[in-house]
Amino acid sequence: MNTKQIAGEKACEYIQDGMVVGLGTGSTAYYMIQKLGERVAEGLNVTGVVTSKATEKLALKRNIPLMDLNDVTEIDLTIDGADEVDAVFRGIKGGGGALLFEKLVAHASKKKYLGCRRR
Repeated sequence: MNTKQIAGEKACEYIQDGMVVGLGTGSTAYYMIQKLGERVAEGLNVTGVVTSKATEKLALKRNIPLMDLNDVTEIDLTIDGADEVDAVFRGIKGGGGALLFEKLVAHASKKKYLGCRRR
């Protein structure tokens, strides 16, 4: 198990029944979504809000119910990866194609969990 998988699966532990969850994009988020799919199969009731088409495809494959960002008033928790974190724990995102939607979903969230390496 690599560190990204450990971080993604650990982040999934913060998700509670009934939550609306922002589902990030990238390698760490991939592992979180895989684990979340297992938990949904075991009976966890959540709704995901995706940050990219790739995340949407994976979440649907794992049978995670989804909702469009435009139909959500608030997201309980967003889990995403970051490229780095600085000395005061500000996440530094890459410039990938999902960056805009990642920021929109994070902005709508009460809480955020970023898995990353420290700079």
